[in-house]
Amino acid sequence: MEINKKRYRDLDTYLKLKFNKKIIKLPLDGGFTCPNRDGTLGYAGCIYCSETGSGEWTLAKKSITDQIKEQKIKLSKKGREEGYIAYFQNFTATYGDISKMRKLFYEAIEEENISGLMIATRGDCLSEDVLNLLDELNKKIFLVVELGMQSVNDKTISLIERGYTHREFDKGVDKLNKLGIKTLVHVIVGLPYETMDDYLKDVRYINQKGIWGIKVHNLYLEKDSRFLKFYEENGLTYSMTKDDYVRICVQMLRNLKKDIVINRLTGDGIREKIAYPTWSKNKAGILSSIDKLMKDENYRQGDLCQEN
Repeated sequence: MEINKKRYRDLDTYLKLKFNKKIIKLPLDGGFTCPNRDGTLGYAGCIYCSETGSGEWTLAKKSITDQIKEQKIKLSKKGREEGYIAYFQNFTATYGDISKMRKLFYEAIEEENISGLMIATRGDCLSEDVLNLLDELNKKIFLVVELGMQSVNDKTISLIERGYTHREFDKGVDKLNKLGIKTLVHVIVGLPYETMDDYLKDVRYINQKGIWGIKVHNLYLEKDSRFLKFYEENGLTYSMTKDDYVRICVQMLRNLKKDIVINRLTGDGIREKIAYPTWSKNKAGILSSIDKLMKDENYRQGDLCQEN
């Protein structure tokens, strides 16, 4: 089994070492909605969110069992020992009817060779019933709850129309921490008016809160999207270059605690829909540039972190 030779704690290596085989995430659509979509907080969603609620790679309108079977066929490689993580990716998977959640999550983890469960949600959608279900699941299977933080800057949070404050987000993290549930937080680099100082504040918060993992990706603007319209109406231009983004990611990695698992370092949108930046369409190029800079300069995750 080949182990990646990264200078940061990448997810693929973490899972290989934990389960002693290749682990593949299977993106699933549970048919959930979001308080920012159903009128509770709003109807349009966060300003950066796609029509599919960030579920571009899911197979909607099929049962969880059928989605898992099809994703296995699509993502598996013959002759390789594999396990799978059922990943409820889009919209808010802890929002709505608790009996529906229970049914879908258990349907997923009871499928063959499912080694873990990842659930994407919001920090303000962790009711007592939800927490009880997550606690139950955490005792049965490898569980990670993914929260869309994006930024700790409340001005940015208001701009992207997330619908709740960082303080509320922080309360959600505390609830999960109290139950010993692994938390994965999502950060976007390149949101309007943010600087390196904001990104390092995100990192300091993640270090302080005992977060298990992080996803970082660049802001990309889709054609005919609300966010692209926002840029045009406010006279903004997307000026971040690939080199800028690579340098920011490396600086964030160097300031992160060594034990935090890096789940992603670039965006994963549909190429044809991306208006800006065009460099974000080359995912492999971004990752190889991050690796090269860290190797050339002998940098490693956490080498600037005083908390390690």
